Amino acid sequence: MARAYAASGPSESGTADKTAVTIIAATTVRPAIFDAILGSVTAPADVAILAFLARFTAAGTAASNPVPEPLDAAEAAALATAGITHSAEPTYTANKMLVRFAFNQRNTVRWVAAPGCELRAPATAANGIGAKISTAGSAVILQASLMFAE
Repeated sequence: MARAYAASGPSESGTADKTAVTIIAATTVRPAIFDAILGSVTAPADVAILAFLARFTAAGTAASNPVPEPLDAAEAAALATAGITHSAEPTYTANKMLVRFAFNQRNTVRWVAAPGCELRAPATAANGIGAKISTAGSAVILQASLMFAE
């Protein structure tokens, strides 16, 4: 069985598109996202949210790099890393969204991969998969949790 981890984070506040959390590969590992939970931590309002999971080829600049938490407390530390609160956004592969979510700000959405259909990042430094919000001008903060295996 693969080792499994979780990383969570909020996007920056504001009306521009922002990344909530990234899972960053290393040359020694290809992280595979198998579960994603997305919601808003902004005061409830009727705002349409578009969020997505997508691959990136440059990790951007994260203000914080939380250590991915093992789902099994006896497991070793993850080889992949995480990033949250980006001051410079990752470089996402243009027009290549892997999963797109459209939901109301009052809701939370969850995506779970079918077995064998996990979203995999390449074993390339600074590449990975991120959860990003696009709210068409509304000030919404996205909270995302990504579970991944190595």
